[in-house]
Amino acid sequence: MAFERAAAHLSFIDAAEELGRTPSAISHAVRALEQQIGVSLFERVGRTVRLTNAGADYCEAIRSALRELELATIQAQRARQTNVVRISALPFFTSTVLLPNLARFEEKNPGLELKIETSNAFADIRRGEADIALRFGGDHSQGLACKSLVSVSGLPVASPQYLRDAPPLKHPREILDHALIHVRASPAAWQDWLTAAGCETDKSEPGLAFDSILGALDAAENGHGIALAMDPLIRRHPSFGTRLTAPLNEVNAETQDYNFLCQESQWLSPNIQKTYRWLQDCVAEFADA
Repeated sequence: MAFERAAAHLSFIDAAEELGRTPSAISHAVRALEQQIGVSLFERVGRTVRLTNAGADYCEAIRSALRELELATIQAQRARQTNVVRISALPFFTSTVLLPNLARFEEKNPGLELKIETSNAFADIRRGEADIALRFGGDHSQGLACKSLVSVSGLPVASPQYLRDAPPLKHPREILDHALIHVRASPAAWQDWLTAAGCETDKSEPGLAFDSILGALDAAENGHGIALAMDPLIRRHPSFGTRLTAPLNEVNAETQDYNFLCQESQWLSPNIQKTYRWLQDCVAEFADA
């Protein structure tokens, strides 16, 4: 560990600080390793160090072994939790799809526990951060089982009060006269919608911007502008139809798949299949709406 950290920092001092040891102890540990394997791992230049060719090769081998050890540890921990399925999903999908249907899953699958983490970050399925990830698009899906759950598109929504007091909004181009509420994780969403609506203009500069669609919808409910919701998921939001309405329905915005991802080796496992079938039942309700 002393060698790998010294190689990462190219500094015995920084490695010592990270490991809670003295620079002298790191230096002695590296020298002992060099004597043991019979090659020089570092070139010492004044107070700095750099890896030799042999040191660089050895460092890569060490890091590969550490990654395998970490993965083996994660897998061993998961083996003790055979009745737990960990799901990583976006907050809006969690609130509109997963949580309202959680009781039904528990009823159909007694003894099988779901642990749901809501995050805008991609969970690394390969490294065991989650068993299932529910995400847009095919990014980060190479080498994983990737199944489309539902196709969604952007739908402008605003509060009835805002629409009464704001400029007219009968045609897509008139949306340029309004305050558009952005989501930081999807900076191009409004521009893509405008392009699909035939509005060739740059309206990408954000007014209000939020970390999640839930924050953007709260702002829209309170009359601060127009948010871009995910249709048909928004139709299950408790505010839709009352505190939020859709003034423009005729735009054929580009659709994007919301996908189910898991390790290919786990795809046919019973717990993964039970969870996938439950999710299919959840999103099937949107087709019937």
